[in-house]
Amino acid sequence: MDSIRSVVAGGVSSSLRAAAIPVPLVVRSAQGCFLRDVEGSELIDCNMGYGPHIFGYADQDVLGPVADQFAQGHMTGLPHELDFEAGRLIADLVPGVEMVRFANSGTEAVASTLRLARATTGRTLVVTFEAHYHGWSETVLRAGKSALAIAGSTPSDVVPGAPGMIPEALAHTAQLPWNDADAVRSFFTREGDRVAAVILEPVLVNAGVIPPAPGFLELLRELTRANGAMLVFDEVITGFRVARGGAQELYGVEPDLTVLSKAMGGGVPVAAFGGRAHAMRMLARNDAYHAGVYAGNHAALRAVVATLTKISSLPELYDELEAVGAYAQDSLNEVFATEKRKVHITRVGSLLSVSLLKSPVEDPGDLRSLAAAVDPSGHRKLQMLAQKEGLYFHPHAMEPWFLSMSHTRDVIDKATSALRRALAGL
Repeated sequence: MDSIRSVVAGGVSSSLRAAAIPVPLVVRSAQGCFLRDVEGSELIDCNMGYGPHIFGYADQDVLGPVADQFAQGHMTGLPHELDFEAGRLIADLVPGVEMVRFANSGTEAVASTLRLARATTGRTLVVTFEAHYHGWSETVLRAGKSALAIAGSTPSDVVPGAPGMIPEALAHTAQLPWNDADAVRSFFTREGDRVAAVILEPVLVNAGVIPPAPGFLELLRELTRANGAMLVFDEVITGFRVARGGAQELYGVEPDLTVLSKAMGGGVPVAAFGGRAHAMRMLARNDAYHAGVYAGNHAALRAVVATLTKISSLPELYDELEAVGAYAQDSLNEVFATEKRKVHITRVGSLLSVSLLKSPVEDPGDLRSLAAAVDPSGHRKLQMLAQKEGLYFHPHAMEPWFLSMSHTRDVIDKATSALRRALAGL
């Protein structure tokens, strides 16, 4: 780790990643759901690259075709037949998408999506929800989970998310509390004719894996449509993970625009955004702006085609991922109960939140209630002990666990045994 820090600032290339390494962990290889570090230790990984690997690391059904594409030329800056294949697969699988554009990351795709929404509506105001993460671009990077600990802050406070941000960059961004239907109705009564878009994680995965309250997504769909605004689902995490068609299939609510990444490319840097043809018309006519030299490069799109083809060929995939998640949830509940430790565990499919608590959660569907009950320092100590026992998960108590098809029952049993030893050492 020290040698890396001599040439890479902080030893990592992401501020979020820097927070995830309380004890140096430098990877040499990854296979399935196992990491092997430079010291020769093997760990079960429940972070899985922050979510892209639903089939596990080094899946040859995805990476074999990508390697083949490199041999054929991976980036010409021109359209390729893969553009059609990848776009068609997305449109076939995601209910709200007929047309797409490709990008390199979720941050890029979100930025272009919101620009398209503003161009389409002629408005500038974008509504977000507290602690939802939409990338690090200037107009949406608000203080997320960290803002929950700011004394006196409220869910409506739009706090810049990083030093050096332009103070005025968030002037056209509003923020509402998650799952608060009354706050949403009140805001649209006052400001509805100014709203260009409402953007959200349809499941709040970034902070506690909190699902939408019954009827909440339907309310957002109704109010945006009635007020001429666009509804945007940020499915960077939930897309192709919680269901074949993402959260919009799982909950039966179709947005105007959808952002996709992570599981779509099996770990290769790629993203997409899209919607029905009428929502994408300005880009189709080149009346809106979206660019990127590497956007839609052939290697990335080969990864999309390989991943989505595999997803399409496995009719039982999401039942199996649901079973993996359910078994892990039951096993984790048993371990914490046996060790008499308070914990909050929530789950949507193969996405879990496992948060060590200092007090009971008063309202599991309320973000602030969960944040007040979490034990950040205790959870971080638990993560460090678990890492020594051969289990890795993110040290932030409200970060999700990501499971994959490589997390078999045998692997989960080994992971819970490691966690039990770590709890005994707390």
